Amino acid sequence: MKKKLLVVSDGIIHPSIPARARFRKFLTGIAGVDCVFARSIEAVCALGEGGFDAVTVYLHRKVISDGALKALEDFVRGGGGFLPVHSASASFKTRDRYFDVVGGRFIGHGRIEPFSMRRVHDGIFNGIEDYTVRDELYLHEYDRTNTVHFVTDTDQGSEPQVWTRSYGKGRVCYYAPGHCAPTMKHPGTIEVLARGLRWVCGLEGKKGG
Repeated sequence: MKKKLLVVSDGIIHPSIPARARFRKFLTGIAGVDCVFARSIEAVCALGEGGFDAVTVYLHRKVISDGALKALEDFVRGGGGFLPVHSASASFKTRDRYFDVVGGRFIGHGRIEPFSMRRVHDGIFNGIEDYTVRDELYLHEYDRTNTVHFVTDTDQGSEPQVWTRSYGKGRVCYYAPGHCAPTMKHPGTIEVLARGLRWVCGLEGKKGG
């Protein structure tokens, strides 16, 4: 039986229309997953009754209603999967409970430039070689109990770019790059997102990632 995924994605510049188009093309090509597309974060209110197995969020917004936030929390805590991408960690900045689910909070980024994605943990991404993207390098405050899989090495230290975590009975996988359309079609991005998606949907891998 296929898994049902709610895809919440919107934006003109951040994320850009071409980047979101690449993400949509990627998602529709994942075997075993049926996608339902929405543009408003309020669509997560349907998670509890819509037969969904997971939700992915790829947008940048300031406001989420109390009802939508609770619906997301309850869904993931109860065993649903969550794949936040790029600016999902920069959204809803006043909502600490949201970042408790994501596992980290965006605090800034530099200019668009190349940086390396270095794998530091095996788990569900075992065998994926290091790769380089040209994108915004996101910096985060993050939960140290996260399992960090990929980092970027900077003069200030290693910055997590991909992590997994458990939230209640649910699975969360965060992917930081994603501002530029070429990033979203990079083979490394596609492979990491594909494995992350399959993991949060419960199609493969152990709970810890």
